[in-house]
Amino acid sequence: MIRLTSARRSTVVAVATVALAALLAGCGGSSGTAGASKPADITAVLTKAKNAFDATSSVHLTMSTQSRPTSGDAVLGADGTLTHQPAFQGTVKVQISGFSADVPVVSVDGKVHAKLPLTPAFATIDPGAYGAPDPAAFADPAKGISGLLLDLKGAKQSGQKRDGNIVVTTYTGTLSGALVKPIIPSASASGTYTTVVGIDPGGVLTTLQVTGAFFAAAGDVTYDLAFNDYGKNVKITAP
Repeated sequence: MIRLTSARRSTVVAVATVALAALLAGCGGSSGTAGASKPADITAVLTKAKNAFDATSSVHLTMSTQSRPTSGDAVLGADGTLTHQPAFQGTVKVQISGFSADVPVVSVDGKVHAKLPLTPAFATIDPGAYGAPDPAAFADPAKGISGLLLDLKGAKQSGQKRDGNIVVTTYTGTLSGALVKPIIPSASASGTYTTVVGIDPGGVLTTLQVTGAFFAAAGDVTYDLAFNDYGKNVKITAP
């Protein structure tokens, strides 16, 4: 039988106490230890993304939907370069009288120029007459793309997804139809739209997905917007 001296007994008790304390600390994650990581401040994340969008000289954007209305005119997509002149140059996909077409568009100096189907040259148009927005207005810090980020209600981090070589963090919330309508005119001003925002590791907006009622009797429709090629030196002029 091994007998412990008083000194050794004290040492054993001390070691056991330290080990127990370490074990309890490892199991006590819910108590919020000093080294625990904190969730990102969502408002700060969205504000940083908005500021980056507003500060960039240009950005390439695409917009698309897999749905279309059974009648009437509507914008179905866009692909082009947006600058903070503000200006846009690219194509806008529209449905006009039941037929869809990719329309070359240049919007600059407050005028929208389009080469409509069966016309040989650009003409100045009112995009609202074709159910389309003025794409240059997407650069407006208040009513454009970036303005949506800080108006996202109930925003919460919803996951991560791979986008090419990067991992994008997604944030989900809702937007009122009145805010969506300047971007997608077929939105209902009184509606509510589920929105998913994608932010890359550098804090830059990469994707925006908006789902809700856009076309009569079509149920929920989803529009996907993507943004890349930030900061190119682009100057857009009227055709």
